Amino acid sequence: MNINKQLANLYLSKWDELCKALNDNGLFGYEYNPLLLNINDEDDFESADVRVMLIGQDMSYGDWYKYDRNADILAECMPSCKTFDNEKGSIKNIDGPRHHSGMGGGMNQFIDMLNNRYNGKKIRYVWNDLIKIGRNTKYNAKQETLKEIEYKNFDVLRDEVQIIQPQVIVFMTGPTSYWESILQKRFGIKKDNYKELAQWNNIRQVAKIDIGDNEYPFIKYVYRTYHPCARIKKYPIYKAIIDDIIL
Repeated sequence: MNINKQLANLYLSKWDELCKALNDNGLFGYEYNPLLLNINDEDDFESADVRVMLIGQDMSYGDWYKYDRNADILAECMPSCKTFDNEKGSIKNIDGPRHHSGMGGGMNQFIDMLNNRYNGKKIRYVWNDLIKIGRNTKYNAKQETLKEIEYKNFDVLRDEVQIIQPQVIVFMTGPTSYWESILQKRFGIKKDNYKELAQWNNIRQVAKIDIGDNEYPFIKYVYRTYHPCARIKKYPIYKAIIDDIIL
């Protein structure tokens, strides 16, 4: 079964209850819809040497993806993310140039650096929404309600990871105690699973995480570092992560 079909089946198993809960609470509009993953070119993605999942900020408020869950069928909602390409990274629209600033620009810097380091490898990328593991950051009066609904009715990240099967995951959550506790809770990460990189001895700025190989034997590398918009010099941190990755 292809990746998009597996994702569709996962979402369908939760879709009716999710939509009902959102509607019952008056949460209409694209900013209340979850990101639905969809692979641009499945044959190309499945033949990649390496798959990377980047988990960053909530992008629905910024209009990265837009669909009407009450008007469109799920199969039409899934390809709604027109601002991320699995090969190019963050793009301004499906045929437009890549982002060079903000969250998208930060992701693209990491993508370019990893591609350049392993230019003989075919590497493909997936961006995933931070909301799927924790606090809702959308600017509305019903943040807590939306967070509770998504946690109860759309807890899909672990299943998405199983379907995508990335070898590398980068959590761009930052080192706050809130996000650290969320990662530990949602992925069973223990505090002593955080390790310093040999090339970067500041575990707050970047940490290598051991999530075990029982549930995710395909994952080789997991990292946690800052949000790309943080006021830090991203290049040396990204270089330390990429230097640690052996493909």
